[in-house]
Amino acid sequence: MTFRHNNMRSTATTILCIVLALCAGIVYGDDWPQFNGPGLDNISHETGLLKQWPEGGPKLLWAKTGFGVGYSTVSITDGTIYTSGKVGDDMLVFALNMDGTTKWQVGNGPGWSGSLPGVRCTPTIDGEHVYVMSGNGRVVCLQAADGTEVWAVDVKDKYNGQFGDWGYAESLLIDGDKVICTPGGNTVTMVALDKRTGAEIWKSGPLNVAAGYVSPIAVTHGDRHLVIGSTGKGIFGVDAADGKLLWNHGQINVHGINAQTPLHHDGHVFTSSGWDTGSVLLKLSEDGAAVTEIWRNKDLDNDFGSVIFRDGHFYGFNWLNNSRGQFVCVEFGSGKTVYAEFPPGRTNKGAITWAEGMFYCYDEGGVVWLGTADATGPVQIVSQFRIVNGGDAHWAHPVVSNGVLYIRHGDYLHAFDVKGG
Repeated sequence: MTFRHNNMRSTATTILCIVLALCAGIVYGDDWPQFNGPGLDNISHETGLLKQWPEGGPKLLWAKTGFGVGYSTVSITDGTIYTSGKVGDDMLVFALNMDGTTKWQVGNGPGWSGSLPGVRCTPTIDGEHVYVMSGNGRVVCLQAADGTEVWAVDVKDKYNGQFGDWGYAESLLIDGDKVICTPGGNTVTMVALDKRTGAEIWKSGPLNVAAGYVSPIAVTHGDRHLVIGSTGKGIFGVDAADGKLLWNHGQINVHGINAQTPLHHDGHVFTSSGWDTGSVLLKLSEDGAAVTEIWRNKDLDNDFGSVIFRDGHFYGFNWLNNSRGQFVCVEFGSGKTVYAEFPPGRTNKGAITWAEGMFYCYDEGGVVWLGTADATGPVQIVSQFRIVNGGDAHWAHPVVSNGVLYIRHGDYLHAFDVKGG
């Protein structure tokens, strides 16, 4: 079983949705149109990928510099790569051709210059438009073709928003005609803007707490469509139709670092926080208006490197300190830890994605590794290599799209051939 954020009711409906998505330009084969991928679950549906890399790593197709300070990863649709970074004092949004050459670049106000400066928000692509949020709260809609600004709203200013120590890190959610984000604070928790104009559609009531560092998800549960996000102190759900706050469940992190995008499966919601906080599985009520805690697990306290759900188990790194972590497997039904072990020869935690039976990890020591893991045994590293270009922390998430592995390290973006074509 895999996590899905929309429950298709029939094969006919599934086919229709795929056709409509292709016609609308939202999903393009093996593209990666938003942070965490097409399904918001860090799972790539690529096939024909290499099961082992050459010594020294897969073939480097290109490495480009000039993207500034930041930990934004890439989004890819319709033959264009998008990312963002802080160059000088400004946040810039970049569109690249598939060979890494620049198609356009435009500003989105001042870049985050507070603690650990740089850009953390990855652009979200929806048809002919690009949506991205700055660390200071400026939400902008751009024309995908040339970067022309369509509209912009400073949600921190408009809604008296409150962010944590490192600014806003949220990658925007597109849900139907809405673009959704979490200003946080004492006025609102979450807002939905018209994706065409930037006008307010709804705002949810305040929880009187700063925003987390989480990108929200939209799920359908029975007859209700919900948006699920996080603040610095918990995970919450709102009605996607009107923004009504339905429930809020405490997930208290010593530094307010809730940075794990929630996962939804079979009426359950999963999230995880680092710094010894752990993971929690919640069950939605029949009408989605409440949640019940099913279990907590202290071993899988994932900081921000993502958790993968495959075949009834969660996989991800725990937090032992700011760089070290074990690879952990937790059973969905019981919350029992199957194992928590360091990958062979590695002690660094990292960001992971999954494609064709393999885990792709970019760890905080700067090593990219390819490995296997399941519930019968811990991770085994098949191949690995080190990223030598770029600066600052190794925090960007790896992306596998159209046979290429993308790794961002500060000012540098790398593209590696992992299909062997």
